[in-house]
Amino acid sequence: MSKIIFMDIDGTLLDHIRYHRVLDSTIEAIQKARANGHKIILCTGRSKSNVLEGMIPFESDGQIYGAGAMLETKNKLLYHICIPEDDLKLLIDDFTTYHFGFKLEGEEESFADSFVFKRRNMVKKITGVLSSEALFPMNEFHLEKAHISKATLYYQSKEDLKAFQEKWKSKYTCIEHGKKNYDTHFMCELLINHVNKTSGIKKMLEYFNMKQEDTIAFGDSMNDLDMLLFANIGICMENGADQLKKAADMICGPSYEDSIYDMFQQLKLI
Repeated sequence: MSKIIFMDIDGTLLDHIRYHRVLDSTIEAIQKARANGHKIILCTGRSKSNVLEGMIPFESDGQIYGAGAMLETKNKLLYHICIPEDDLKLLIDDFTTYHFGFKLEGEEESFADSFVFKRRNMVKKITGVLSSEALFPMNEFHLEKAHISKATLYYQSKEDLKAFQEKWKSKYTCIEHGKKNYDTHFMCELLINHVNKTSGIKKMLEYFNMKQEDTIAFGDSMNDLDMLLFANIGICMENGADQLKKAADMICGPSYEDSIYDMFQQLKLI
């Protein structure tokens, strides 16, 4: 029976620990699985504008961008939701009020404040790698043209984040990711309420006329939690968040080894 496999990009398909690319063995596994009749769907928190050319060196059967905000299959748009302009203006004001660094992520372009650009340079000095995003400064941002689906926030005060969440809880959800050992700030994603990877998966299942029992999902971070809980088989990468591992049905090896290929074999997809 054909399966539909939903795969996160960063930290899952795209290794950020050693090689900073999709491994050849992963590409081979996906190509073999598709040849066997299984469907591969990218399911990423990245907005479409930040899935750069050449980043994913294989064909997929569909794409879920912005953690469920936009869906495509073979360049056919299935679904797209954006933050309303009136909300976005007020949110940007509040990002400043609550001392957040921020990125605004859209279908065609993404924008960031000065903190994010400084952070990128800092991370590059520490890791030797510039983060793979197409970002423009806020002085190039135009509210009526941007079509923003989600935001990423950087904060130091959990009290500020809590106050911000309380103010906007009727419309938006914050998914916290913690912080990396070299970071000065915590990070979270701001999503429209009821828009998440699972909402995108359900729409994809309807489009392909497949069922929940046909689903397999791979992820590594907390914006993958709902996806792994929904999927018939939810798989967390070994380099993933500890809380996600506890929720997963299976643990895959790390993103920098031939782990996805091995797991595809174990699941008899190839």
